[in-house]
Amino acid sequence: MLPKRSIALALSLLLLTATAACGSRLSDEERALAIAASGSGCASADGTDGSLDGAGEGQAAGDAPADGLATGSTIVTSGGGRGGSTGAGGAVGGATCRPGSATGIGVTPTEINVGNVSQITGLVPGFAQTSINGVKAYFNMINSQGGVCGRKLTLLTADDRFQSATNRAETEKMAGQAIALVGSLSVVDDGGAPIIDSEGIADISLATTAPRIAAKNNYTPNPIDPTPDAGNGLGGILSYFKSTDNISKPAIFYQDVATGANQAESYKKDFERAGIPVVATYPVAPTATNFNTQANDMKQKGVDFVITVAEVNAMANLAKAFESVGYFPKVPFYGAQVYGQRFLQLAGKAAEGTKVGLIFAIPEDAANNPAVASLETWYARTAPGADLDFFSVVSWLAADMFVSALRAAGPDPTQAKIVAHMKTVTNYTGNGLVGGINPAQKKAPKCFNVIEVRNGKWVKTFPAKGFQC
Repeated sequence: MLPKRSIALALSLLLLTATAACGSRLSDEERALAIAASGSGCASADGTDGSLDGAGEGQAAGDAPADGLATGSTIVTSGGGRGGSTGAGGAVGGATCRPGSATGIGVTPTEINVGNVSQITGLVPGFAQTSINGVKAYFNMINSQGGVCGRKLTLLTADDRFQSATNRAETEKMAGQAIALVGSLSVVDDGGAPIIDSEGIADISLATTAPRIAAKNNYTPNPIDPTPDAGNGLGGILSYFKSTDNISKPAIFYQDVATGANQAESYKKDFERAGIPVVATYPVAPTATNFNTQANDMKQKGVDFVITVAEVNAMANLAKAFESVGYFPKVPFYGAQVYGQRFLQLAGKAAEGTKVGLIFAIPEDAANNPAVASLETWYARTAPGADLDFFSVVSWLAADMFVSALRAAGPDPTQAKIVAHMKTVTNYTGNGLVGGINPAQKKAPKCFNVIEVRNGKWVKTFPAKGFQC
């Protein structure tokens, strides 16, 4: 390993070269490390920041489509990560941890290869990009500190193209290349669900389909109880709005695909348990953009709380529809996935008054939470200009859990050791980023905080500090 002085000099030269050439493009890792070393960045000749909007550098020549996103089994490398509680190289037992002799799946003397199978192209191009960004940001931070036990973290990504069979095939490939899957995001993740169990690889990723949620080796940063009729674990949040806003007529709006329909049924159970049964459901085509009909019907029925199973464009269009018909529910909740700047930009004034309960602290509250401040800093360095949204936050959480497992595995990590550690994670807090989650036992989180759109910005409104549990 190079001494720190040599590393700093190399980074300074890298930054100078990039600044002088400014039309040249750095990898996500090079850019993040250069910015961290100097506190400045580089503008490219065309006026952009030189960042990669798609999957990044390192993909095979000729594999990138016109939009610059990776396809198929294209491999993309990245550094990334947040420091956690250890110093450079990762401390184990109070001493600096050095690379061991293990060179199994995903492990070399100098690198740890981590997999990610996400929906990058398909029905909603770029759907999972912010999730990938979150993992890269975390890994960049860890690599800036010397990696874990002297090994650099490298992210390998594959695109399932919104096809369940492709998700399965790419997951199977990753099981033979990576030590674990981290931060994957796809609405067809049921394809790879049986693979993570049969191959014995940990999947530390947000799960969206019932088979993936139930998979024993999925350790999601947003746990959902897979027990039939368990619902989505929204009970505490619904009880809060029942007491503060007196909601009594909730509605569910969802994009009519399998995931949307299944989640809508689970939400119904949450409302029933909270004593506020759903008065109407609104399935819409995934390609629909005008929801005035649905908004008018909610107005006539007196719907006072609306939750959705939809992507951000549809949520913004629903908000605009409420504005168009002159009616807003008491609690336009939409869902946790509404969080991010993208919704505010798309919905404009119609976003005002949106209220949502989240299990994690938001970057807007970074002044009160050092863990959030780290996330905000490294995300900006890694993906300048990209939205720091719900998916990027939960993938950062996933990366944090993975690195904790990797450090616990010591200098000779294996897929089996990562799984073994994840089985013990029953109260993860991410140094204050979440109120406490139990991915090992797949228990729905009980802690939350409430945020609201006020004057075009997300603002935390409850509780004053921390989380309500």
